[in-house]
Amino acid sequence: MINRIDIEKFIACKNDAPIFDVRTPAEFEHAHIPKAINLPIFTNDERAKIGTTYKQIGREEAILLGFEITGPKWRTFIETAKKYVSNKKLYVHCWRGGMRSGAMAWALDFYGFDVTIINGGYKQYRNWVLQQFDNKYLFKVLGGKTGSHKTDILKEIEKLEEQIIDLEGLANHLGS
Repeated sequence: MINRIDIEKFIACKNDAPIFDVRTPAEFEHAHIPKAINLPIFTNDERAKIGTTYKQIGREEAILLGFEITGPKWRTFIETAKKYVSNKKLYVHCWRGGMRSGAMAWALDFYGFDVTIINGGYKQYRNWVLQQFDNKYLFKVLGGKTGSHKTDILKEIEKLEEQIIDLEGLANHLGS
């Protein structure tokens, strides 16, 4: 059975399973969900060809072309997923959570994976991220003299899964 999850619930899962982004390599390279693994159902050129077919001939012909293109690839998709998945659970998404993620989810589910499609795909994730800029956040500054173990304290806070900004670490030296 293929499950679906809203972006807010997905974010709350804290990366409890691999995330497969089935968009093209170009789409993935442009932007992707952190820690996502690109498992492109189509190459950049294949997607362009399908898009042209969709616009010029129609949906059904584009779907048939998609099946023709992906037919020989399904074994590789399954074998690639197996390399990353330890407990059968995984997430799949495309741009909007539509045909590409649906097709990949069907194949992975049919093989035996516990598949969850991220509703709305990367587009919904991107919108969620942009909405976060409207939120108010509480920032606390940790200061002190050299040798006062500020970095050690930050590392302990990070172990508690709290977000930190380690300016000294980002600067790649001990004094920032």
